[in-house]
Amino acid sequence: MFERVHLNNFEDYFTTYKERPEKSVYFGRLTLWSQEVETMIERFAEETIQWGVCIQDRIGNPEEKHLSYYEEIMGRSYQLSESFFVQELKQWLPRVSEDKRMDIAKSFYDVLNGLAQKGKNENMQRNAYIKYMCWLYYKFERLLQNFSGYRVPKLLYAGIPNEYEMLFLSVLSKAGCDILLLAVQGEEAYLIQDRESKYSEKIPVQGEAFPKQYSVLEVRERLIRKKTAPQMPRISTEKIMNTNTWIQGNPYEDVQQELKVRGSDEQFFYNVFAGIYGVEEAARYYTELLKWKLKLESNKTEVFLVEEAIRKPDYDEINNIRRGQYASTEQLLTHMTSQIVCNDKKAENYGKAAFLKVMEKTAELSFQKQQNRAVELVCLINRYLKELFGAGSHKEKKLFIYYGEIHTETEALLLAALAKLPMDVLHINPEGKQGIEIKDELFFAKTYPNTLKRKKFPTDIKDMQFGTVAYQAEQEITQIMYQDTGMYRNRQFTKAVPVVLQNTYEEISILWEQEAKYRPNFEVFEDRVMVPVIFSKVMGVPGNVSEYWEDVAKLSTEHTFVIRELPYLGTAPNPWREKTYLFLQSGRLMKEKIKNHPDYPYGFIREPMQDYMLEKLQELIDERVIEGTGSDGTEHLILSTALYMEKAILRLIQGYDFTKDIPKILLIHTKESSCTKEDSILLAYLSRIGFDIAMFVPTGYAGVERFYTKKIVTEHQIGEYKYDLRVPNLSAVKRSSESLVGRFLRRGR
Repeated sequence: MFERVHLNNFEDYFTTYKERPEKSVYFGRLTLWSQEVETMIERFAEETIQWGVCIQDRIGNPEEKHLSYYEEIMGRSYQLSESFFVQELKQWLPRVSEDKRMDIAKSFYDVLNGLAQKGKNENMQRNAYIKYMCWLYYKFERLLQNFSGYRVPKLLYAGIPNEYEMLFLSVLSKAGCDILLLAVQGEEAYLIQDRESKYSEKIPVQGEAFPKQYSVLEVRERLIRKKTAPQMPRISTEKIMNTNTWIQGNPYEDVQQELKVRGSDEQFFYNVFAGIYGVEEAARYYTELLKWKLKLESNKTEVFLVEEAIRKPDYDEINNIRRGQYASTEQLLTHMTSQIVCNDKKAENYGKAAFLKVMEKTAELSFQKQQNRAVELVCLINRYLKELFGAGSHKEKKLFIYYGEIHTETEALLLAALAKLPMDVLHINPEGKQGIEIKDELFFAKTYPNTLKRKKFPTDIKDMQFGTVAYQAEQEITQIMYQDTGMYRNRQFTKAVPVVLQNTYEEISILWEQEAKYRPNFEVFEDRVMVPVIFSKVMGVPGNVSEYWEDVAKLSTEHTFVIRELPYLGTAPNPWREKTYLFLQSGRLMKEKIKNHPDYPYGFIREPMQDYMLEKLQELIDERVIEGTGSDGTEHLILSTALYMEKAILRLIQGYDFTKDIPKILLIHTKESSCTKEDSILLAYLSRIGFDIAMFVPTGYAGVERFYTKKIVTEHQIGEYKYDLRVPNLSAVKRSSESLVGRFLRRGR
C-alpha cells in the first residue's frame, strides 16, 4: 500500500511517483480561501482534467440500477480477506493492473478490518464494501485508468466527507491517489470527522472563509473552457489610437485642431473622445452651436450627427448576422468579429479591433445577454463603418456627434467603439448628465454648471434667429429671474401634473379664484409643475335656498364654463364616433394620425398644449378610470368625447397657464335625469388636464361618479336634499349679491 507523507510545499503535489519517496502520496486540506489559494486550487483542478476526478459536496449513494447490476455480476458474497478482495477486483475491474488491484485489495482490507474492530457486523461491512465497489466502477473510472501510469492520479474534493466517504478516500489514498480536500465549511467542521487529522494534513495558508456555494466543478469547467477555447483573433490596425492625450480640455475647440497639429508620430492617430454636458451660456447656446458646426464643415471636417437615439438594428441587419453554437465567449467573439465588414479594409480592421475591445466590458453579463449585445454591436458597427468610411466618404477628418440622452448600454458601447476608429467622437447634451453614462478609461467629460432644455440640433442657418447684444442680455436676465425664484414667465411650462386636492366644502370658495402657484402642494419640477385642482361634488342645500344660489353664483367667473343640467353630452350625434378606429391601436393613441387628420378640431390650439392634451388622454385610457376601458371598447368613446368639446372649453384650455388662473367647470344638476358616460368622461378628462370642477347636486342623486372605477371625486354633504329647484340666472344673482354687499358697506360708513 501507499503511505501518506508530509507535504513540504504545494508543488510536491505535481511530482511523479519516481520523484517521490517510494510509494508515497499526499492528502492535504485547505480550510481558508484567498486569491492565492484559488490559484493553487486551479492548478490542482487542471491536473484532474486529464488525471483525476472532482467531487462537490458528497460522493452520493450508488443508484439502484448500479447496485442491481453489481449484484447481477458479482452477487452479494463477502469475506474479510485480502485474497477474496483480489479475486473480486479481478472480475469487477479487469482493466486495472494486477499490482494496483493488490494495492486496492490491501486498502479494502485495512479499512474494512478497521470497521470490524469498531464492532461493525458483517452485513454492515458488506454494505460498505459493495458501496465502495460501485463507487470505483461508476464514479472514479478516470482514477483507475491512471493508476498504472507514472503521473499520480488526483482527487479534488470540496466539502466535509461523512465517515464512510472518509474511509473510502483513505482507500484511494492507500491505493496511490493524491487528494486535495477543500474544507469549505471550515476547520472546525472538518475536525468533527477527523479529530486527530489522521486522514489529511492541514495546509497552512492565509485567507478568509470560502465564498458561499463555492464549487470546484465550476472551477474545473472554467478551466476546460479556457483550454478548449480558440485563441482570440489578433487584429492589426494601420495606426495605434492616441486618444485625448494631447487635448486642452475644451472639446469644442479640440475637435477643430488640424490632424497634423495634434501630434507628429506617424504610428498614431490622434483623436478626441469626450462628452459635453450642460451649457456655458444659455442665451446664445444654439446659435453658437450652429456656428461651431458650420466652421467645422468649412474646415473640411465631415460631421456625422445622430440625434436623440441611435436607431436599433432592423430586421435585415440582424438577419445578416450568422449565429452558431458557441462553447465559450472566445468562440462567440471570434465568429462575430469575422462578420464585421467594410469596403475600406483599413477601417474594417479598426472596427474589428474596437469591437473586441469594448466587448471586454460585457464580461459580467450572462452568456445569452453577451451574445445579444454582440449581435447588436456588430450590426451597428457595420452600419456606421459603411456610412463613415464607405464609398461616399472622402474627408480624412471626421467627427461623430451623438446629441441627446444615451438610453441603452449598447449605445454607450457603440460610442466607445467608434472612438477607437480614426475619428473624433462627441456626446453632447445641454440638459447635463442624464441616462446611461459612458464607461471608458479614455473618455473625457466636460461639465458646465448651467443646463438648458434640449431642442433639435441646429443644422440650417435659415432655422436660426440671431439676436443683438441687448436682446441676449435681456434673455440672460430673464433666465436668472425665472429660475428658482417663485416668479414665472407667461406659459413658462408646457406640461403639468394635476393632483386632486382633498378639501373641505368651505375651501372651495377660498381656493376657486386662487392662482395655481399659491395653492397648497404646488411644486415646480424641471419641465413641468404639479397643479393642485378641485374635483368636488356638493350635495344638499344648507338651509336658505337663496343663500345657496348666491354661493353657487360666486363660482361663475370669467374662467368658468357652466353646465346647467345633465345629460350634457351623448344625446346628439358625435361625428368622431365612427372614426376612432383610425386612431387607436391596442389601446395606444396614434397621435400623429390624429393631428394630421383633415378634420382634426384642435389644430388652432398652440402646439405644446395639443401634445399635452393627447398625453393626458392617453393617461386616462391607460389608467382605466372609466368603467369598461380595455374591455368593452370604452377607449373609443373616450377618444370621440375628447375630440368633440365645445369651443368655449377649448378657449379655456388654449389660455391655460399652469402657474396662474385655473380653468373651471361649474356643473349644476337639480333634476332627476341621469348623466351619460360621455359626461363622466369629459369631466374626468378635464380634471386630468388641470381644470377645477365643482358639481352642485341639491338632490344628492348619483351622477358622473357612477362610471368611475375608483374614487376621484371629493364629496361634501352640506344640508338637506332639495328637489325640483330651478336654476336661476347666475349672473343676476351674483350682481344682486354684490349690490347688497355694497349697500351694507355704505350704511356702515
